This record gives sequence, structure tokens and C-alpha cells, in this order.
Amino acid sequence: MGFPACCLQNRKIRAIADFAILVAAAGDETRKGTLTVPFHTILPSETSGRMHIWGDSFTFSAKPDIMAENDPTEEQPMRNWRRAAALLLALCMTMLLAACGEDPNDEEKLSVVMTGTVRTMDPAQAVTPAERTVVKHVFENLMRPSAEGAVHAVARSYTEETALDGTVTYTFQLRTDAKWSDGSAVTAGDFVYAWRRLVDPETNSPNADALAMVAGYDKAVLGDTEALQVSAPDDHTLVVVLSGSYPSFIESTCTSAVTMPVQEKAVTGHDNWSVSSLWFMGNGAYERTGDWSDSTRLTLHTRAAYYDVKRLGPDRIDIQLKDRQAADASAGKVDIVIGAGGEDAQQGGDPTVGILLLNQMATSMSRSELRRALSLVIDRNAVAEAMGQDYTAAEGLVPYGILTASGEEFRVVNGTRIDNDPDKYEERCQGALALLRQAGYSNAVSLSALDTVTLAYDRTSTQAQAAQQLQQLWEAQLGIKVQLVGLESFELKQRLANGEFVIALMEMTAHNNDAAAYLDPWRSTDMRNYGMLYLNAYDILMKIAATSNSQEAEDAYLRDAEQLLLETGYVIPLYGRTQPCVIRDGVLGAVSDGLGNWYFGGVTRAS
Repeated sequence: MGFPACCLQNRKIRAIADFAILVAAAGDETRKGTLTVPFHTILPSETSGRMHIWGDSFTFSAKPDIMAENDPTEEQPMRNWRRAAALLLALCMTMLLAACGEDPNDEEKLSVVMTGTVRTMDPAQAVTPAERTVVKHVFENLMRPSAEGAVHAVARSYTEETALDGTVTYTFQLRTDAKWSDGSAVTAGDFVYAWRRLVDPETNSPNADALAMVAGYDKAVLGDTEALQVSAPDDHTLVVVLSGSYPSFIESTCTSAVTMPVQEKAVTGHDNWSVSSLWFMGNGAYERTGDWSDSTRLTLHTRAAYYDVKRLGPDRIDIQLKDRQAADASAGKVDIVIGAGGEDAQQGGDPTVGILLLNQMATSMSRSELRRALSLVIDRNAVAEAMGQDYTAAEGLVPYGILTASGEEFRVVNGTRIDNDPDKYEERCQGALALLRQAGYSNAVSLSALDTVTLAYDRTSTQAQAAQQLQQLWEAQLGIKVQLVGLESFELKQRLANGEFVIALMEMTAHNNDAAAYLDPWRSTDMRNYGMLYLNAYDILMKIAATSNSQEAEDAYLRDAEQLLLETGYVIPLYGRTQPCVIRDGVLGAVSDGLGNWYFGGVTRAS
């Protein structure tokens, strides 16, 4: 059975057509049963049968005089079923033709252009803003981002309780009408499976530390995933225990793309489940349609069985993936451009921070004056310019766009920690030379006594330009010769994990919009502390911040911790990154999480 292609662009028509095809194909298997398909429009009754509307679906049941259960012959019931099916098909075709008279393009569409790629829709493996943006639409978390903050999604309610030991327990009650795309219920067990899978070393997820605040994380990332304190007492109750107070947990972790639930049956059933139209299983407001093999375009349609489908904004979201130049040229031609936009683009949040990490175990870096001198002579404005147009000179370890526990912007509230004034650069260089003399490095002979200073960096990224510039600066301003060591990404990560470096150029990012995400990794007990820093005062500040019941006090402790860390000179911030975007006038409700990822389900247009 064929239908006009133009008609099938309409969501209502597609539902009618799908039902007609289902009836035609049902045959003897369904003649004794009931057919149920998703739908949103009340259909008229027929004398040969009844159309029952049940929320987001409708059901056809043949009357007893059509499906005679007591008919002694096998042929008669089959003929009766075919009579009913024929009448129903006639009804469907009548409605289809009537609907084709409507505008086939009456869907509310949103056109989006993003830079980057989408190679997966697996939350645990999504790394690019484009991937995480798509994940936010085809999956749904406990909470959902909105212009007013996090709102209830799969979780219909939650409670929070703080214990005497400082741990915080969240108990979520899940809604009963959240469904996977195969019609099965989304359960608390799906979240337990997804979160344990996320931290499981066998998953090798780059996003595992998104759950670093959950009690038991340190053991879980070593392989004991059951140590992660997330549990499901029943299908609709999820319990999560945090190791301390993390105000961003609800607003950021519970809306994150990387902590979405996944269905175990789908994940374990097929290796390529996240990129296959046959095996993908989502629970989000939207579903991917169209050609899944097209790597430059994704089409998302509202999912008919989604419990809140009637409150969604766009019926259809068209996402085009383009390079920077083409995306710049798209500004003003589509509704939203993310990651580009030209001179008129607004600058949004990006969690990336480039840093120099000095190994505390390297004897050549043991003098604090030397470490501070290395930092003072860095022209961060020049480094950012060499990196590219979206890079900015770092003014602290915590970048702009990251919030305090009180909800204010951390960098704005606490000011800059690094002086990047170009007019004072020569003054800073003179100060660096004075520090070198204090450290006993007053001439070339004394500098030659330094052990070999190496700078490891990722040669597959844009870091090569920055590494070369640092090498030239340190020799020109301080007389310190540095040997560059370019490595593949996995080699650099291995060197960091093994502590086999003197200075490393690396990038930090955050999966939660929280200043602690940039400060926690440098605690002496944290597995991400690649520099092997042991700073007792710093550990105390971070511990008090995590267990504080006062948001103001927590913010103050985190501010002091950042200052103390930077004063040691073991962590030297270099650059930050921004995310340009252009949103057409009149397009309202696009929500960014401040980390480069977007949700468009609430978009409306000004009248």
C-alpha cells in the first residue's frame, strides 16, 4: 500500500497511514485480538467496529457479530475479519485523503546548524556538543532543563536528606507513564544499570567522572561497580547517596546528557545499538527519523508515545552539521546556529580549560619560585590567539559560565586570579627573573644544572601551537630550554596516569556546572590527581566545602581553594574556550546547560 510522500510529512497523517498498513498486514494473527497504535486525534466510530481513544493510543476491536467466537468453521471468522479490515481500511483511506487536503507542512519546525560531529547517541560515549545535544532529545533524565531551571521529567518528585556524616541521600519517585520506544516502562533499574555502566572501566567512558560525587565512585571506577551507591528498591523508586553536598546535582547531573538511563536489553543485545535505526532504544521526547546513514543531517520528530508530547514546542527539529565556515554562513538563514555565527555571534559557555600540570614528584620543579616564574612569563593572550578564534586567555582555573552553589557566576563573583594585561607584560617578566634569582638560578651556568625539562602535549589536537609558543617564551624570557614531547591522545593519558612527565599541557572539562568539578581532581586522594599533588590545607578546604550546609560558606571555601592551588604553581591555567551562537529574533526557549549542550524541546516563536 503506498501513500503520497508529501502527506507523510504530517504527523497525524503518518499515524493514520501506519495504522492502515498495520491492519493490512495483521491477517489471521490479529483477527482474534485487539490492535493498538499511538495516535493523538479522536477518530469517528464505525458500525462494524469501535475506535477507542486511550490517552496517546487508539484501539480497534471487532464486534461479536464480526468476530464470531462460536463459528464452527475456520473460514467464516477469517472472512468476517477481512470484512472488518476492509471497512477499517476504507475509513483510514478516507481520513488520509481528507488529511492530505491539509497543509502537509503544518508541523512546527525548528532549523538548527551545529559544528562538530555525531558519531554516537550512546550517553556514556557522547563527547561533542552536537552528540550531547541530540542525546538530550532522544533520551530523558530524571530532570529536564528549561528556561526556569530544572523541572521534573522521569522523576515526578524527590526528597533530600543529609546524614550526620555529611552524606546526602536523594530519593526519587519515578512517573509510571515514562516509556521506552518499544513501549516498555522506564524503571529505576534502568538508571541503576546506566549509572553503573557509565563508571565501569570496561565501558571506558570519557564521561565517567560525571558521577564522581556519588558515594562509592572511587571503588566503582576501579571495577567494583556495585560499590556505587545508587539503588532501586522498586521499579519506581531510585535512591542515590552523595559523598557530600553538591548543589549542582539536581540542576546539572540529573539533567545531563551523559547520565541518561539506557535500556540494558538494547545495550547488550547489539554492539551498534546507538547508531542503528533497528536497535536504538530511547525514552526521550523526540525520535530520530530519516536517513540514519547521513552524517551531516539529523531529523528529530516528536515521539507519539511521549507522556508530555502535547506540551512540546517544535514537532520537528532539523539539525545540520557543518564545518565552521559553512556554519558561519548559515547565521540568519536558519533558526539557530551553535558553534559559529560570525561577528554577530553571542559567546556562550564552554567547560574546556587548558592547563599546564607540573609533576610534584619531578625534582626540577621543586622550587616554588621557578614554578611561579614559568607562569608569569606566559603571554596567555598570544597563546589563545594561536589556538584559534574561540579561545580566550584564562583568568583562573574555573572558567566563565560555571556557577557557584548560590547560583551566581563563579568567575564574575570572585574576580580574576591571573593578570593578562598586555601593558604589564614586561613588568611580569621582570618579576619572573627576580623569582629565578631567589631560587638560585641567576645565570646560564646555574640553569644548566636543571634536570631536563620536558613538555608533553597532545599532537593530534590544536595544542602543538601552544606548546611551541611556550617553548620559545621560556627560553627567550628565562633562558630555560624545554624539550617538547608530542604524543597521541591515548599516550598522553597513559603518561599522565603513570606520572611519567615533568610538565604536561592538558585540558580539563566539566560534566556538571559546578566549580568543584575543576577543584576536586586536585585532592590528594582523587584518582584524577595526575600531578600527585599533596596539599593538606587544600584537602581540608575541599572537605569542608563538600560537607557545608551553607551555600555561602561552600562558595567561600571553594574560592579559597582555587587561590591556594594556583599559588602553589603546580596547576597553571592557560586558556578557556567559548561557544558562539546565533538565535534568530523571535525564537524563544532554547536552553543551554552552560557546558555547550542544548535542549530545544521548549522552543516557541514570538507572535
